[in-house]
Amino acid sequence: MKKKKAVKPGHIRVTPEDNRLMEMPPYLNTQLSMPKWYKTMASGAGLKKCAGVNDYLSTGMTVPLWSNLYFKPNPEGGFWESRIENMSPPLDNISIQGFSVQDTPGCPVIGVRKLENMQYPKIVSPWRFETAPGWSSLILPLSWEPNENYDVLPAIVHTDFYHVSNIVLNIKANTDFMIPYGTPMMQVIPFKRSTNLSSIEFEDESYFKYVANSGFGSGYIMPSIGTAGPYRRHKHKVDIELAKKEK
Repeated sequence: MKKKKAVKPGHIRVTPEDNRLMEMPPYLNTQLSMPKWYKTMASGAGLKKCAGVNDYLSTGMTVPLWSNLYFKPNPEGGFWESRIENMSPPLDNISIQGFSVQDTPGCPVIGVRKLENMQYPKIVSPWRFETAPGWSSLILPLSWEPNENYDVLPAIVHTDFYHVSNIVLNIKANTDFMIPYGTPMMQVIPFKRSTNLSSIEFEDESYFKYVANSGFGSGYIMPSIGTAGPYRRHKHKVDIELAKKEK
């Protein structure tokens, strides 16, 4: 076995349970790997001009589904009968588990369900994710690609020492459905825990004029000019200046 190398800050190491999983591996989100629906959108569409959406879609990595999954409600209620198409020969730990709705009394996510008393299926991941010491991973659903049958529930996993990131579903359907192999399931964004928000500082309205007319969030830039170009150039400038200070 090779000696385990330390993961660098800002990086993530992904290890499969079986190398056959590399036929559909997690992939880095970049400007070159934008979702198909985004690439085919007309260049003049307002959403495509939004730098905030563009940066969000090109951040972190996406984890696609490693098998076809099938779900149907149990006739007696309480849980979803599930089936996963395993490889041949099969992977040892590929499975669907779950936890009871009784574990989440009063949680608002129950309210979007058609069958409120059903459990939350947990798709056990055959991948292991590692980040540098002090770095965790924000686990997010593909918010721009919603599904009428289910939502992927978000979480934060401290992937510097806990390397399992399973996929928990909140199922909204009331009939059988299937999730195909290769479906993008979650977005993983590593972050340094020490940068987490520790306080909120409030100002009163007398300070608003200083903020309203600074940066690119003022709302006073003419639509014909646009903000995406200046916005990106300023970000690039700030990042370069910070990198110089850190050296």
